[in-house]
Amino acid sequence: MRGFLAFLAILVSSSTLSVAQSFPSKNVTLVVPFAPGGASDIMGRAIGQKLSEIWKQPVIIDNRPGASTTIGTAHVATQPPDGYTLLLAPPPFVIMPHVYSNLRYKALEDFRAAAVIAYYPLVTVVPVSLPINNLKELFEYARSKPGMAYASVGPGTSPHLMSEYMSREEKLDTVHVPYRSGGQVFADLITGRVSFYSGPSTEVLPQIRAGTVRPIAVLTEKRTKQLPNVPTSAEQGFGKYLGSSWSSIVVPAKTPNEVLDKIGSDIVKALNDPDFRAKLEEQGAEFMQVSPAEAQQFLVKEDKLWGPLVISSGVKPEN
Repeated sequence: MRGFLAFLAILVSSSTLSVAQSFPSKNVTLVVPFAPGGASDIMGRAIGQKLSEIWKQPVIIDNRPGASTTIGTAHVATQPPDGYTLLLAPPPFVIMPHVYSNLRYKALEDFRAAAVIAYYPLVTVVPVSLPINNLKELFEYARSKPGMAYASVGPGTSPHLMSEYMSREEKLDTVHVPYRSGGQVFADLITGRVSFYSGPSTEVLPQIRAGTVRPIAVLTEKRTKQLPNVPTSAEQGFGKYLGSSWSSIVVPAKTPNEVLDKIGSDIVKALNDPDFRAKLEEQGAEFMQVSPAEAQQFLVKEDKLWGPLVISSGVKPEN
């Protein structure tokens, strides 16, 4: 009997390895939980194209927007755990479970990370018309202007939570103005209808380069390649204000390890392509070439960062 069981174990192991080696043998679907045209959609299509080249199989982008990414995420949670349905997971992947109590999935239990593609440091920007050049001046200005408005791309997003965190910690009387897109944010930020925005570098860089807004802090510990002359929040003495947006790839939790590892290693291979890196770096991306296990640890760390901010900000689904 022991010999028979050993034989079965070898057979199963060989079969799993064979599946991983032949993966993928058909189309792969990458679900992007946003509408076409946004930063996450652009990232999804870029990595999808590179994986198509590596795998010699089409990677089909399936846009499933709505409910702060939870619609697309819930869909992937119900798909077979075979590696043929991937999810592009941004910060709301770990944020929304703290906002909604009735989700049909548990992010860190029902999914496993294959890779973290890139992250985008949050950058605090203000209208060029305001006499603000750093975080200290922003906070002092806000104290002199009770009811000052700040922008976000929706309740529970990283720009909202970080701005609310700063407002509460600095005891500022601010008003949250949510928008549906970064484009709408900048239309009002440029004209001064809102006074500051802490958004991902991929969104703010074009406006900074155009001279329509002024960057006053990169919310990181180290300066970024794209904004080498902009001091970080840590340099300015506000090191607790650290945050970023990011793009990861996750799969249903029961996906075989061998398939998960292949997806992860092939994403790293894509990230090593010089043209691919240069294109995304121009848009503000910083890269993380990590293993699936390290990617999972990253998601756990982000969950511990954003979860308490959801609670402290008081954000609710109806907001």
